[in-house]
Amino acid sequence: MAIEIATRAVIEAANRLVSQRRWYLELPDDRPLPDDLAAALERALTALNAAEASS
Repeated sequence: MAIEIATRAVIEAANRLVSQRRWYLELPDDRPLPDDLAAALERALTALNAAEASS
């Protein structure tokens, strides 16, 4: 249970980080982030969100 709560907190923080980076760069959702690390994080979040939605 504690790990699930921690996992959700990490995912929420990552979502906020990606969102703020997009806002700062004024990027629309259909354009990838230019920073490799942020782009990789966004891809991971997309996969996690898709997995959660399908379960």
